[in-house]
Amino acid sequence: MKYIYICLTLILLPSVAQASDDFKISGFATLSAVKTNKQDIEFIQNNTLPSGSDDHWRFDNDTVLGIQGQYKISDKLSGVVQLLSRRNYKNNYQPSLDWAYISYKYNSNLRLRAGRFVSPVFLGSDTRNVNYSNVWVRPVIDLYSQATINNIDGVDAIYSNFIGDGDISYQIQAYAGKFDKLYFPGKSYIKFHHMAGLVGTVQYDSWTFRAGYMNAQHSTLSAEGDYVPGDMRMLVSTDYQLGLTIDPQNDNCVFGTCTEIVPNAGDVFSIIQRKRRPFNLTSLAVVYDNGSYFGQFEWAHREARSSLSNGIAAYGMVGYRLDSFTPYVGYSYAKSLTENFALDVDADIKASLDSQVVGLGSEPLDQYVVRNSSSRSNTITAGLRWDFYKKMALKMQFDSFRPLNHDGLATGGSGFLNRTNETLSATGKSIIVSTVSLDIIF
Repeated sequence: MKYIYICLTLILLPSVAQASDDFKISGFATLSAVKTNKQDIEFIQNNTLPSGSDDHWRFDNDTVLGIQGQYKISDKLSGVVQLLSRRNYKNNYQPSLDWAYISYKYNSNLRLRAGRFVSPVFLGSDTRNVNYSNVWVRPVIDLYSQATINNIDGVDAIYSNFIGDGDISYQIQAYAGKFDKLYFPGKSYIKFHHMAGLVGTVQYDSWTFRAGYMNAQHSTLSAEGDYVPGDMRMLVSTDYQLGLTIDPQNDNCVFGTCTEIVPNAGDVFSIIQRKRRPFNLTSLAVVYDNGSYFGQFEWAHREARSSLSNGIAAYGMVGYRLDSFTPYVGYSYAKSLTENFALDVDADIKASLDSQVVGLGSEPLDQYVVRNSSSRSNTITAGLRWDFYKKMALKMQFDSFRPLNHDGLATGGSGFLNRTNETLSATGKSIIVSTVSLDIIF
């Protein structure tokens, strides 16, 4: 409730903002309608949402309202607070504190900040909620779902300067902190520990080049506060469908104790369980924009080394501004770098299980394994932006998402909730996402 009161206070203070050059209020909003061409497959804007858009239009996927207050304390010191209201894991629009930091301008080149600010892991991190600032209706799901990290609670330093006669500008940002907590439906949550990163950006003429790296640890906990997962699935056949659930935490491996039957189960489980496991991100981006023609490419690699696999993703987009209209097309790709963790199963137990696998018409694995998440997909995008009025834009976008392979029934970071009894790739068909949105800044 306290955030609601703060939000209302900011809304009701325009007279104060006009009366003082030291205090300013700005904001942004998106009203969006989204549907897919599938009855049992729902599109979700991010993987914290409990439900999404199926073959009926829904207005709560990308719809968002943000209000920002800036106060100039002195020539060197200022403060920024931003409140964000969008549908969350609780299925409501309770405002959240998106930004809250103090900024100190050391000199004309160096700025220091402390508090909560954007986690700059991707090219579009600063504007991922301000859809008006982007050509497309939303950040590219294939890439931006690799890390649903909006913020960091910590400190950073931003240094900007020019090279030579000023034709080349550059910026370096170093940051450190944590983020606690990112909630998911069912009240499970992720904690990000020891986040530290470096971002470099170079601009020359119509070109922008960007590189970033973040080193962090992550933990996933259940609503009860237990680390996730609490057990793991031992796969026994070559189609990776047959398996047994074993519980190394309680030394229970179905046919006996894990200590005796699968002696390295505990070691594998310490990797699979998301308890202070690595969460490192590397990203590279190139942008060309001469005012009329534009294009951009971004690539990212995620290192998670847990039940969440490592992954790579990339996208490319080109477009052309024709007066108030901007048509654009894009292609994106995402792939899990799935790992198999071998289990040293007792020979007699394995022989018995192998015979059962053969009896079911499958082929047993030479060595049983635990496998982390697996998915591969691509998306073709086409859209049109119409800047029909000052600070307003109407957009229409179509995304053709094609699942290429997937071992499970969950989203795998693809941006979908699968309500069917088969994997997305088993359908052999593309999922079409249609979006119409109105973006505003004020």
